Amino acid sequence: MAIVVDESVFSPNYVPERLPHREQQLQSIDMLLSSWLQAPGHHYPRATLLGRPGTGKTVTVRKLWEIYKERSKARFVYINGFIYRNFTTIVGEIARSLEIPFPRRGLSRDEFLALLIEHLRERDLYMFLVLDDAFNLAPDILSTFIRLGQEVDKLGAFRIALVVVGHNDTVLNNLDPSTRGIMGKYVIRFPPYTKEQIFSILLDRARAGLAEGSYSEDILQMIADITGAQSPLDTNRGDARLAIDILYRAAYAAQQNGRRQITPEDVRRSSKEVLFGISEEVLVGLPLHEKLFLLAIVRSLKISHMPYVTFGEAEEAYKIACEEYGEKPRVHSQLWTYLNDLREKGIIETRQNKRGEGVRGRTTLISIGTEPLDTLESVLAKLIREELR
Repeated sequence: MAIVVDESVFSPNYVPERLPHREQQLQSIDMLLSSWLQAPGHHYPRATLLGRPGTGKTVTVRKLWEIYKERSKARFVYINGFIYRNFTTIVGEIARSLEIPFPRRGLSRDEFLALLIEHLRERDLYMFLVLDDAFNLAPDILSTFIRLGQEVDKLGAFRIALVVVGHNDTVLNNLDPSTRGIMGKYVIRFPPYTKEQIFSILLDRARAGLAEGSYSEDILQMIADITGAQSPLDTNRGDARLAIDILYRAAYAAQQNGRRQITPEDVRRSSKEVLFGISEEVLVGLPLHEKLFLLAIVRSLKISHMPYVTFGEAEEAYKIACEEYGEKPRVHSQLWTYLNDLREKGIIETRQNKRGEGVRGRTTLISIGTEPLDTLESVLAKLIREELR
């Protein structure tokens, strides 16, 4: 049985029907570019989109173009700065996208620009130019294309709308002051996605691309917990692209193994492929009873085959582990201290249960998402035995 029913849903180029949690940014870029896209030529629209990887910058630009492409005279030209880094390759990709003849080499930069301007004017072409991952471009190259849009005398009209996409303000700060001033007033920022936001994005992708019944909301929540930001100010997480990649890898792994459903272990192994996982050096530094408590969490998750276990289940497993190793269990409050430390170190994820999850009352749910449980159990058991010698 196929679990992945539509591969395109997990492609970086996929543009979803709705763009959750980026409505404000889409509205902002629409305000800057919409009038030009509908009637190009009368001004030079531009915008700079800034945000960490996976925060929706590229998909927002593509969504805007999808809205207007059927009623715009302009042509969409997308340049990935990671792939096209020097001036000649960028101009060549522009020419290919516009379907205009162009020499690959043999001209100076000024001659290439003059030829491009001539083609745009004589063929009456209008270009919606997106320079993505623009931090890969040398400042002088980026400046050239920013200023190109102002060449109204040579172009005969304002034939270019420009969007520059980068991770942070450095992409603008590296420009000379006058060029920076051209773009600096039109900056749209993309904060990292929170856990709740990534969950809703994953739910949309799963509904569109995976077989019904092949995933649970707990599986999606598990991925959201290990990739989503704690808050909009958390700059270490919030990458929706990474979360979607983990979901796809987990689904594909389950499918390859002939199963009908994605398991928590599929998620752990898939996240390990794209994340760093848990360092043994970090585990070595844990106090003995914190290791025992973590071992108890691992064993509880293995027994349950679920993405989460309750704090109470982990506490009971901890008591059993202490008996196994001849240690007196620490008190309940100390286990909470261990839990918070493990969460701060990124070893576990925690959340409060939701209504309808089959757990009575309010309780803390615990998950491990970035390390296969068999591997983690083996390492912890070894470290505990060594410490007790």
